[in-house]
Amino acid sequence: MQRSITRRLFLAGLGMLTLPLAAVAQDQDKEKKKEDAKKKGEEKKEDAKDKAKDAGDKADEAVDRPGTENSEDRRQDRRRDEVKN
Repeated sequence: MQRSITRRLFLAGLGMLTLPLAAVAQDQDKEKKKEDAKKKGEEKKEDAKDKAKDAGDKADEAVDRPGTENSEDRRQDRRRDEVKN
């Protein structure tokens, strides 16, 4: 007597094998999404740091701090303008 696999047994066995594979694939997708979200978060942090640093540099260029030569020159210019008016 030769044993043969019926179509139902074959499909049942195939289904039993595909379920764990599908679960593994979903787990990998979840891990990949977590890693992508983590990378995006790190990039946003770096961008924010860069923007803050650039804003600080621009502020340093725009305003002369007290005690610098340019700030003293501007004070003298203001005093001259007040005397003239």
